[in-house]
Amino acid sequence: MALDARAQHLLKQLIEQHIASGVPVGSRQLARDSGLQISAATVRNVLADLEDEGLLMAPHTSAGRVPTRAGYRFFVDSLLQTLPVAPEARRLVLRHIGEHIPDTDEVLHAATEVLSQLTRMAGFVRVPRRATRILRHVDFLALREREVLAIFVTDRGDVENRLIRVEQALDQGQLAQAANYFNATYGGRPLQDILWQLQRDLQDNRDELDRILRNAMELGEEMLDADAERILIEGELQLLDLPDFADNERLRELLQAVRRKRDLVHLLDQSVRGSDVRLFIGEESGYAPLADCSVVAAPYSVDGEVVGVIGVIGPMRMPYHEIIPLVDGTARALGKALSSELPGHP
Repeated sequence: MALDARAQHLLKQLIEQHIASGVPVGSRQLARDSGLQISAATVRNVLADLEDEGLLMAPHTSAGRVPTRAGYRFFVDSLLQTLPVAPEARRLVLRHIGEHIPDTDEVLHAATEVLSQLTRMAGFVRVPRRATRILRHVDFLALREREVLAIFVTDRGDVENRLIRVEQALDQGQLAQAANYFNATYGGRPLQDILWQLQRDLQDNRDELDRILRNAMELGEEMLDADAERILIEGELQLLDLPDFADNERLRELLQAVRRKRDLVHLLDQSVRGSDVRLFIGEESGYAPLADCSVVAAPYSVDGEVVGVIGVIGPMRMPYHEIIPLVDGTARALGKALSSELPGHP
């Protein structure tokens, strides 16, 4: 899409004004504030052309215009100038995260919380994935009726616990047999390979498996599937304060989507594959409840390996110039904290 310099300037001004005010921007106001020596009529003609290009739209209730999803995408890709993270915000991030080293879960919660606080959006973090880690050992322990504690240890010494609810009660003897079978069959293999194999084995042989084998495989699948989908969410209720979500039905659908963490996994995993900040604007996410939202996400690395992603969910009308560097900076700080490189206090 080729726009001349004047059209780009007016589009940038309009989007920045709309992000700041939340209301449609009219041609008279834009002509006055643009810094160009042009009339409101000329601005109106340019805006009409931008509307024809699908970059702007005119709400029925106003003579002004607002950006479309395509308009925001053009703005972010071609016109946006990001700002360095403010020193005060950077110090807050480092302090908030650094206070919780070396507790991994607390560091993750702190990073998500401070990012949500600074952006006033819903913050999320994809808990470090251990797909490439090798399973060393599994134990299943009976807790209350129909509740099992799964404990697995990886080749790097990571110990993880998962609470699993089962359809029928299993005694400790049955759980020990299941753990022995699971370790003998799947031990020494990457966790993601085990999950894929479990899913295939259960699908192909479910009717032929005896109870011990089926218990072991179903418990293992539950354990690893839960690990693959761990996402922490902080500050989703801050979305209540944004005028963009004044429609209660839209907000309800969004909050439900945020809480259904499984639906976000595929989207966030797309961000893990790269090294840069990723933006999903409106329908780009592929999920209907996020059609009016933007997701800004950045991967974080531990000891040189990308293990997760952190970011925010908010309205398309967000200050990208501030939020993109905040998300990127928080991801870098989080990675250093988990690698034990971040000082406890700045």
